Amino acid sequence: MSDKHPISLDTVMFTKCMVTAVPGYTPPEGDMSLVPAPENNIQVRKDSERGHGWYEATMRTVINPSMEKTAPYSVEMMCTAILHADDTLTEEDANRGIMITAHSVLHGAIRETVAWLTGRQPYGPLVLGLSVLRPSAKVQEAPHEKQ
Repeated sequence: MSDKHPISLDTVMFTKCMVTAVPGYTPPEGDMSLVPAPENNIQVRKDSERGHGWYEATMRTVINPSMEKTAPYSVEMMCTAILHADDTLTEEDANRGIMITAHSVLHGAIRETVAWLTGRQPYGPLVLGLSVLRPSAKVQEAPHEKQ
């Protein structure tokens, strides 16, 4: 048995980082919870251009896109990860492992970046809570692979 994990992370990159302080926002006394809640969407696809076992995952997080004064910030982040699953995994295990790993890596990167960026804005740092991976998320074939 190898000590090497069968799923590896190659690259993490942001393709969109937008954080805007909402003008006129007044922090409530006590509770600093976000209204509305963040919307997270993750998409994973097989990346046949890189070869067998390569995947590209992108997570988009949106908070308060209409700039409502009920939340301190309007946020839109898109982060992409390139991952590889080796041949020791079945396709089903690779898809599941890539989805779980991508979700964890991408949400963590977005959470860290949002906290860092908002920590330098007028209402202080916004720390995102947990993101729950829903069972409906599936690995998709790249568009050029469907025929």
